[in-house]
Amino acid sequence: FPICIDNGEHKAKTVSFYEDTAKNVIKYFEGYSLQSINTFALQKFFVYLKKEKGYSAQYRNHHYRILRMVFSFAEKQRIILENPMENIERPKLERKNVDALSEDDARRFFAALETCPLEFRCLLTLLVTAGLRRGECVGLKWKDFDKNKQTISIERNVVYATKDGTIINTPKTAKSIRTIPILKSTADLLCKLKSERQEENPTADLENSFLFTSKKDIFLPKNPDSVTRRLKRFIEANNLPNLSPHDLRHSCATLLLGSGADIKSVQEILGHA
Repeated sequence: FPICIDNGEHKAKTVSFYEDTAKNVIKYFEGYSLQSINTFALQKFFVYLKKEKGYSAQYRNHHYRILRMVFSFAEKQRIILENPMENIERPKLERKNVDALSEDDARRFFAALETCPLEFRCLLTLLVTAGLRRGECVGLKWKDFDKNKQTISIERNVVYATKDGTIINTPKTAKSIRTIPILKSTADLLCKLKSERQEENPTADLENSFLFTSKKDIFLPKNPDSVTRRLKRFIEANNLPNLSPHDLRHSCATLLLGSGADIKSVQEILGHA
């Protein structure tokens, strides 16, 4: 773990993810030596994850990846002679339909947003109309917003890790660092939010503060998990389709393509490689 994962080369969220998932492996195989874990014991482990723990195929896949890494490393270091994971099949993922707002749903969504507090309205509007990832959205600072050009620049990503709390990182990939156009109506909403924020904090260096802030400090970002919780309450209150922040990103792509945008432009707006 210290050599392969917690080695300074991975982001804190990645380290936390592997650490949390590995707990199930460590607990199940407690008392085993590495050399005594054979293919049969590993097959039983995956049956246990499915039948007794009731884990999804995707979560079982995470365990599969960890065990592949462990035994490949052990084999390379000549701690074991053969890799027992070579004969274990990867759990088959269930193919999921991509959830997104239809045009009618989008109309109801924006109508319901009209009565929401301005900050929340700005946040959801950006998720749907600009296709931002949740962490990219809460990572925006006012200096990233150009009201004259009607653009926003994505330069950071905010994540929440169990051990470290809210962390400000670089975006997911090199392609994720981008400057994208926003609608005039979205830019107008952001200008209104900025004016409100300036009135509330007349002496603050607003350009270096976050658009979507923690309750304690405008120079600290909102916890991205709180966005998901707040969206869920909004969805339920307005009888809208049950969508996550990432589904709103899918919605942006769907609505752009449905409006005649070419796929290359949509790819660049969303920051896909």
